[in-house]
Amino acid sequence: MSKQDIVKQAEVVTSFDYDGLEPGQQSVVRQCTGEIKERLQRSAQDIWEVGQRLAEVRACLQYGQFDSWLQAEFGWSRRTAYNFINVYETFQERANLAQLNIATSALYLLAAPSTPPEVRHDFLNRAKAGEKVTHKELAQTLRGKPSSSSPRSSSQPAPPSKPSTTGIVKVIPKSADSRESPSAATSSPPSVPASELATIQPGWYRLGGQHVLFCGDTASDQFAQRVPQVAFALAITSNDWDHDWLIDQARTVTILAEADVQAGMVEALLQMFSNPQESVLFPWLPRADMLAIAHRLGRRVYAGDADPERCRAAVAAAGLIPQPLPLHQN
Repeated sequence: MSKQDIVKQAEVVTSFDYDGLEPGQQSVVRQCTGEIKERLQRSAQDIWEVGQRLAEVRACLQYGQFDSWLQAEFGWSRRTAYNFINVYETFQERANLAQLNIATSALYLLAAPSTPPEVRHDFLNRAKAGEKVTHKELAQTLRGKPSSSSPRSSSQPAPPSKPSTTGIVKVIPKSADSRESPSAATSSPPSVPASELATIQPGWYRLGGQHVLFCGDTASDQFAQRVPQVAFALAITSNDWDHDWLIDQARTVTILAEADVQAGMVEALLQMFSNPQESVLFPWLPRADMLAIAHRLGRRVYAGDADPERCRAAVAAAGLIPQPLPLHQN
């Protein structure tokens, strides 16, 4: 599912104040608004064109006005807009992207200011030669790890898996049955001392010796580049979507509105799209019991949230003592 599809599901209750602009600025911004909406098709060339028009609007507006316009017209944060702008500013000629076989999230990462020029040049040459470039492979290169496309050792058996659903993003509408399943209720987990919960500040934590929790921005490279390939990702989010990298990182991604989610649904999705001992990903933690449910089902969880209170609530619900984790240790 594209960001546009997600944005369409959200109600935008604000409106941008075009009347507050000079006539010339108003004309440019209104025209660019319409053209951006027409070009949200997610091809490399469309992304370049959207970035070009976003840069034009940014030049017309002040800092706060640009943020207000993004939210009112598209429900976007600045991070989302700069994914497009970086592509435009990095690849000066739109025509250069015409024949590239490159995933959208990989294109954003290639254009990110943090990507070394030599890595960008190498992957662009590979794309021009007809090779498909994915976010996963590019991210692995950036963090210095070998590609998972390398042959698996004969002494390392493949884990059991569900039927392959690679590339599918499922969206459960509000009409979906969200009744609690009988097994959703469990005995209370061990209590985590308040002193332990108070230690959870921005940073990385190990929980129960098997789970990894990030208290911070899960749309950042700091989080995305540390998360391995997972069987299933559950994205419970609003209209502020900055996580395109999930599409390449998980075998199956399910996107839900926060109001739709019940514990029984979380459990059913985990059982449907993952097996015990497989890794799953929660890039948001709006429900305090999500981590607890996955822990009880024997999944290995990579989770995060920018809100420290949500992180503390998830740890408390799971009854797992948090241990600070060094930056480069999984």
